[in-house]
Amino acid sequence: MQAKKTKNDISDRELLRYNRHIVLPEIDINGQLALKSASVVIVGLGGLGCPVSTYLAASGIGTLFLIDHDLISLSNLNRQVLFTEKDLSKKKVVAAKEKLLDLNSDINIKTFSGEINKEFDLNLIKNYDLIIDCTDNFNTRAFINDISIKLKTPLITGAALKFEGQIAIFRNDITNMPCYRCLYPDLPNIVNSCVDSGILGSVTGFVGTALATESIKLICSFGQIYQSKLHLIDLKNNNFKTIDISKDEKCKYCK
Repeated sequence: MQAKKTKNDISDRELLRYNRHIVLPEIDINGQLALKSASVVIVGLGGLGCPVSTYLAASGIGTLFLIDHDLISLSNLNRQVLFTEKDLSKKKVVAAKEKLLDLNSDINIKTFSGEINKEFDLNLIKNYDLIIDCTDNFNTRAFINDISIKLKTPLITGAALKFEGQIAIFRNDITNMPCYRCLYPDLPNIVNSCVDSGILGSVTGFVGTALATESIKLICSFGQIYQSKLHLIDLKNNNFKTIDISKDEKCKYCK
């Protein structure tokens, strides 16, 4: 992605708020303006979506579109640090929007409280620059990949379980690049969840923060990103490994 032009100059308030970004030569004024003009879809406001949305809101992303169908429960609070006990039983998108606007009232936040499935109206997100998948099951991730391909929108996906995490970037906006289904052509029939297997709350924070960082790098066009790569994180043993993702020429989804 190339840094985008924006119709608005940066204000004195924004210069003060984002000063620590702007002094970085990799970001500077142009990068901050690119963040200001960017629009990002975040699917899932769980352990990954909470830190992703927090750091992107704080960074000055112009528009966030938050998608989640769930309500906040007590068992969420060990890892979904955007929420507090006062938010129990609220819709996640409602509570998240309120908290993120408290953090940064200068950005736009749109929400959809529901599942992302075949009935989802793609027109709601067709003009967005980036989709970040923070969901927790293979079938939903595969469907989000299909949407990303159809809309020709870059996709960043993350996962976390127990003490481990994964991050990958799929350039579904570029032809001849691998997609999520090239990595997982056959979706597993049985998938462990954090309900069954457990998860250390801080692991989701680690992975979610990395997802936000990769998003900022992609929008501002600097550094090395996990494009067509799967980054594997094992925080129990402090092992980190990155695997190249090859395009499956037989993939019927990104052909």
